Parts: sequence; C-alpha cells; structure tokens
Amino acid sequence: MSDRTVFASLFHGTCRAGVLCLLLSALAALGGCAGQTARMDLDSEDDALLGAMSSKDFRAACFQMAQSLIRLPQIQNAANPPTLAFTEVVNASDELFSTDDLLYKIRTELIKNCGGKILFLDRDIIDQIRAERRDKDLGKVTTSGSKPVYGADLFMSGRVESIRRSRGRTQTQYMRLSVRLTDAASSAILWENDYELKKLVRAGVYDR
Repeated sequence: MSDRTVFASLFHGTCRAGVLCLLLSALAALGGCAGQTARMDLDSEDDALLGAMSSKDFRAACFQMAQSLIRLPQIQNAANPPTLAFTEVVNASDELFSTDDLLYKIRTELIKNCGGKILFLDRDIIDQIRAERRDKDLGKVTTSGSKPVYGADLFMSGRVESIRRSRGRTQTQYMRLSVRLTDAASSAILWENDYELKKLVRAGVYDR
C-alpha cells in the first residue's frame, strides 16, 4: 500500500469521526434547549411561583370544607338524602383562578366520602337535560320511564377575599375562602366554614 493510499484512508477516517462528533454535539445542544417535564408532589410548593393560593392550600381547603359539611346533623340525620345544587363562588380577591374549581373539588370530596347521604344536582347541563326530556316526550328517543327533575333542598355558594400589603421588597398576602350551605326553602344559612392562609413573600432584586 502506497503512502498516498494510507494518508487518504486516515484522512477520510478522521473526517468521518469529526462529522460524527459535530452531530453528537448538535444533538446534545438541541437536547439542552428542549423543554423538560418532571412529576411533582401535589402538595409541594415552588418558591419561584409562590402566591397566596397554592395547590396544597386549595386541596386542604376543599378537604376541610367537605369533612365539616358531612358531619352536619341535617345531613347525617336526614330521613332522605337532601338534594344539593351549587350556585357560585364570588372572587373578591386579587388572585386570578377559577372559583368554580373550588366547588367542583369540594363536590368530588363529598361524593367520595358522604356515603350517599347527599344527592348532587348537575345544573351545569340542565339545558341538555331539558332538551332530552322534550325529545323523550315527543317520542324522538327512547325512555325508561318518566322521572321528575329534582329541585334543590340546599344551595352551596362561597366567597374568596384577600388582603395584600407591601413594604419595599416584602409583601404579605392574606386570603380567606368561605363556603356556606343555604336552605333553599327558607333561605336560612345552615352551615358555613372558612379556610384562611397568610404568606410572606420577599421579592428578589430583579423581581421588582
């Protein structure tokens, strides 16, 4: 084998190795730029995202409300399960979040733990229910028998309030979530509970 042939073989081998290294470096760089997802504990708090309401506070508030309501004598001692409809939670705070989610989470906790002592009315789809009843009455769709649309014995509603105070880079955030149960016939408030939280936030130099 001539010296020229040996040199050409080494040259092409070196080029292939160099191209391979460049490709691997490019892939590594792209991997560093790609987004990453990591599973977190539901009750963990990210210090960089701290606000008045965290997922831990949200879950704790809903669980506390549900457990308190289940123990209500008007529910525990009722001869027949009362029907319950949700109205709304008024957000009078400066925190932006879906207040409906608060009632939905409380409802989920109640359904899981009330042992059938409450009947929950799905008013979110009441228009679809009425349309379906009309189609059944007209014979457009089949029916297993006539059933009345339940009226509510109880209404659940709530309110969210907050107070924010700032001094320099230090800020305190207070929030109160309250939920109440109202007798649909008499308008008497049968039960009310609240959940309070207060947090101290110190902003970084470049966060202002």
